[in-house]
Amino acid sequence: MKKYSILLSTALSVTLLFNACTKDMTEINATNPNQFSGSEGRLMITGAELANVMVNEGEAARMAGIFSGYFTGADRQYLSLHQYSYVAGDFDNIWGTLYAEGIAQCRLVKDQAKAANDMELHSVAAITEANLLLTASGLWGDIPQSEACNNDIAEPKYDNMDDVHTYCIGLLDNAVGHVAGSNAHSGAYGNSHDWAQVANTLKARALLRKGDYAGAATAAANGVEAGKDLIANHSADVPGAWNLYFDFCYWNRGGYMTCENSYLSTLLDSASNTKRHNAKTNEDARFAYYYSSGTSDNFSSRDPNFLDGIFASSSGFTMVGYVENQLILAECASRMSDDDKALEHLNNVRSYNAAMYAEGQYDSYELADFGPGKLIEGTDISSALRQEIMVEKYVSLYGQLETFSDLRRTKNAIGIPYNTGTQMPQRFLFPQSEINANSNVPKDQLDKFLPLTYFQ
Repeated sequence: MKKYSILLSTALSVTLLFNACTKDMTEINATNPNQFSGSEGRLMITGAELANVMVNEGEAARMAGIFSGYFTGADRQYLSLHQYSYVAGDFDNIWGTLYAEGIAQCRLVKDQAKAANDMELHSVAAITEANLLLTASGLWGDIPQSEACNNDIAEPKYDNMDDVHTYCIGLLDNAVGHVAGSNAHSGAYGNSHDWAQVANTLKARALLRKGDYAGAATAAANGVEAGKDLIANHSADVPGAWNLYFDFCYWNRGGYMTCENSYLSTLLDSASNTKRHNAKTNEDARFAYYYSSGTSDNFSSRDPNFLDGIFASSSGFTMVGYVENQLILAECASRMSDDDKALEHLNNVRSYNAAMYAEGQYDSYELADFGPGKLIEGTDISSALRQEIMVEKYVSLYGQLETFSDLRRTKNAIGIPYNTGTQMPQRFLFPQSEINANSNVPKDQLDKFLPLTYFQ
């Protein structure tokens, strides 16, 4: 849906430079070079969307992926992360990208769009803002929201997790009202009907965290359809536009992070004792798409597939997608005791997998496949089905941040082994830059093993 290329901004700068040379000298002298002028909202939205990609696909996703059993920290600070050893300063850059480059820009775009009565642009900015805030609250819990990015407030207060989610749900509801059912296209930032679907899936994500299964199911019923995923498009295979996992694992920090002995890799490996293969499921094709063997001394024998698979240089990265939406519907139906509907949505994902991984096997399940002594073991049909739904979501959202929220929300119901000790981290630490500058940082929330409000 969207192409994010840093090179585009470079080309734009060159164009502006040449255009500036044609100005009359009196016009140049009339301009104060120390006074910044505003940028047009339709240009600024791309920067906000880029920040959203950098937060959801970059360092935060790698950290959460190590905590979630997706990746293995193997060298330097990543070896420490694997042992859950991290400090407040490790989060300064993530926080800065999230607030200064993301949320602040979204709010500036909203102000400009509202003044111009461009409610479609306003809605795209609002959906992006909600995505960023929900991501942040899922990592830190209580965060600045109501007073954030306000030049008149040096030390913004911290809003509680529930108020942040309520605010985001309001943003999403208002945005859908302006873009739902529209066939209009808005230049660089996509089809507005697609944005309405994205907003509904984000709302479902928020309500699922709150434990509002009926509300989440209602929102997801209008969520992302097949082929309408919000994707960071890295199809321009050039530096600056690469998939961020490729950029890290291959280009910049080869060997820092692998998948050696990661829990997810054992689930997909047909040679593993914990494999999820069965008479209706063969994960060999997905395993090959997710993992690659090392090609030099800088890489391990089991790396994230940055060569020709999910994290290749030009591979798109899913931000909000159809598979997640279907599995939200499946889990909600299961928790509301509608196993038939839950199975229907799980089988929709299996059909998607069969098309995505054509050499694999994803035959449709029947309720008779679940329960004691059945294909999918469990104490009863419902619990076995729900477990399979959550495991499928864990497997399908490889590399995405929401898995970390799911694991804490469900008290690690699918049994991810801990890298060390008897629990996984429950939160990111508030950044040191924020602790130093803002006296409102909650001093009782500095323990990495303290659960967030929704996940207690």
